[in-house]
Amino acid sequence: MSLSRPNAVLTLSGRDFTAAEAALVRLHVHLGLAGAHDAVELTLWPASKLAEAAPGDTLAISLGNVDDEEAVWSGEVTSVLAGPDGTLLEGLAATVALSRARRSQTYVSQSVGDIVRDLASDVDVDEVEGTLQLEAYSVDNRRSLWTHVLELATLTGADVGASAEGGLRFVPVRSGAAEVDLRFGADLLAWKLGPGPSSTAPAVVASGAASDSGSDKWHWLQREPASGASGPVRVVPAFRTKDAADQLAQALTDRASRAALRGQLTVTGRPEVRPGTRIAVKDLPSGDPGPLRVLSVAHVLDAREGFTTTLTVESAGGGGSLGGLL
Repeated sequence: MSLSRPNAVLTLSGRDFTAAEAALVRLHVHLGLAGAHDAVELTLWPASKLAEAAPGDTLAISLGNVDDEEAVWSGEVTSVLAGPDGTLLEGLAATVALSRARRSQTYVSQSVGDIVRDLASDVDVDEVEGTLQLEAYSVDNRRSLWTHVLELATLTGADVGASAEGGLRFVPVRSGAAEVDLRFGADLLAWKLGPGPSSTAPAVVASGAASDSGSDKWHWLQREPASGASGPVRVVPAFRTKDAADQLAQALTDRASRAALRGQLTVTGRPEVRPGTRIAVKDLPSGDPGPLRVLSVAHVLDAREGFTTTLTVESAGGGGSLGGLL
């Protein structure tokens, strides 16, 4: 069995530097699905070669063992802050370009996927999926393109994030078997899991009076689209069909179900784990929590703790229990 030798490879404007060559003191990478751009923070010794970086320079980060590093983040330098004890370099994923761009445009009878691909036409795209058809969707320059992408995600229950290479990802929540196994007593350094706040998903209705009759019928706005409904109701002006409303209602119900279990896991460095990854935790003393879905990933590399990864997780569905913990 070989000893772990954690390392980082930092690529600034096309030039590669190992952690030692970059005089790296501490690295923190945060990846998530909450609507914020993936971010990185590097603490460097004053004489670091990366201290010459400037806002706008390209930056990429790979993590892992020496000679076995894996890409985890790519974007641009957003600030370089010098101090007496070193330099703090901050960066955001390449998707930040969508937060700086604005446009006014109306899309008619196009799928959500086609709209997102058009909005992101000036940035790298890793994967975009969205078959839901919208009769009309308007983009205005009072809001950034990123805000519109996030809004479209809320209409379909999609995950929005970035790939390791910085490309936009707009994909449905994945289901299926766990992709990564973590073992208590081997991979886990710390963990905390428990029930999340209970919530009831709202009902969703389309705004067109003829929506229940199919997409090929005439539509007009209803005076009381949620007439007779009890409890919270969400009326979506972009929806003209019952099928669209039902798809969002199911996505909101699934989200509420997944939120029934939340927690954090800290493990030895796992660069392959991304937001959206499905994981299984084995041999917990309090019981098997069932499949979990990663909401965010925080990689930390420093001299004191080495390379660790903290995962914020929720239930991925499929049962399981936590014994006496719940």
